[in-house]
Amino acid sequence: MKTILFTIICIISLLWVGDLTITFKPFSISLPGWYKPVGILLFFLSMAVYTIGEYAKGYKQGFDNGVKECIEILNKNDKV
Repeated sequence: MKTILFTIICIISLLWVGDLTITFKPFSISLPGWYKPVGILLFFLSMAVYTIGEYAKGYKQGFDNGVKECIEILNKNDKV
């Protein structure tokens, strides 16, 4: 329910930012500032991709450090 509400609010706010106008006689829908919502969407998508990349980088680095420590511990136990 929260996701649906959040999505509706986002769509309405993007249409508001883009200056949506609807006229009924003659019927027309116009979005003269279409570049503003497109820019906002691209910014959020780029931040999402960047964040996902940073998380993946952190997980990979943590995994590599863990493997390195395990190998060191196994090598210490082999020498004893």
